[in-house]
Amino acid sequence: MWKDLKSYAANFFKTHRTRKIGFVIGLLLGICILLFGLFNTFFIFLCGFIGLYIGSQFDSSDELIDETLRKLNKILPDRFQRW
Repeated sequence: MWKDLKSYAANFFKTHRTRKIGFVIGLLLGICILLFGLFNTFFIFLCGFIGLYIGSQFDSSDELIDETLRKLNKILPDRFQRW
């Protein structure tokens, strides 16, 4: 039974994959709106996209991390510096 279910799920996502991923994302978005409300859900997704952008900037260049640490080193007092 589990093998049949696993093969059905694998075949399900092989055909028209983007439509099904869009459906799942829309379903999750709708559930979040019902549970948390429209503006709270918008805020959560906005924070997620900001985190995604910052993470992609850190992944794209290692120099960004070094520059950020140097700036924090200049801004923060000695008692808050741990590196």
